[in-house]
Amino acid sequence: MASVDAQAITRTIYPDRYGVHRCATFGDLRERIKDLAILLGYTLVEEDR
Repeated sequence: MASVDAQAITRTIYPDRYGVHRCATFGDLRERIKDLAILLGYTLVEEDR
């Protein structure tokens, strides 16, 4: 079971500007994904934070 603050997420979605691209993971992978994004030069948006 997962829970999410849907209103917080929808405040940051602008599909007409750049599309909607999301990734959901199970487990404690947040820090690893953040590190990988930084190494690859991606902009990371944590919608639930």
